[in-house]
Amino acid sequence: MVELVRQNLKNNKARFSKIRKKILNNIDANIIVEHVGSTAIPKMYGKNILDVLVGVNNSNDFEAAIKGLENIGFIGSEKSRSDEYMFFASDSGETHDGDIHVHIVLIGTKRIDDFLLLRDYLLSHPDEAKSYSDFKRKLIRDGVIDRKEYKRIKADYVSELIQRAIKNERN
Repeated sequence: MVELVRQNLKNNKARFSKIRKKILNNIDANIIVEHVGSTAIPKMYGKNILDVLVGVNNSNDFEAAIKGLENIGFIGSEKSRSDEYMFFASDSGETHDGDIHVHIVLIGTKRIDDFLLLRDYLLSHPDEAKSYSDFKRKLIRDGVIDRKEYKRIKADYVSELIQRAIKNERN
C-alpha cells in the first residue's frame, strides 16, 4: 500500500546530513553523496523515504561503496545491479517511516545525470514540483495503492519531467 505525506524539508535535511556523514565515514572510496527524490524538494508529497545518491568514479569505487553500505546495514538488491547502478534499502520492508534508499550510480552516466537534473529542475521550478506532487496525490485518490502500479505510472510522469528539464536546460 502506498501512503503519501507532505515532506518536512528541515527534518529531511537533518536526516540526510546524518546518513551522509555515516556513508562517508564507512566507504573507503572517492564518492559524492547527494540528497535526491521527493524528500529533497520543499512542500512535496512523498512516501517519506529518504533517497540518497552515491556517485562513484569507477568499478573499484563501486565495489567499495557496496561493501561500505552493507557494513552499515543496508540491504542491496542484486536484481537491480548493473555495471553502473545498484539499489540499497535500509529495511527489507522498504516502506516504513524513516526508510532510506541509496542509489549507487557511476558518475558520467545518464542515470546519475537524470537523478541530479530532476532534483535541480524541481527545486528551480516550484510549479513543476507542485504539479508532480499533485499528480502523486491524485494517483492515490484514484485508488492506485499497489506499489508496483504506483511506481510504474509515476515512472512515466518522471520520464516526462526529465524531458522537460532537458529542454529547459538547453534554453
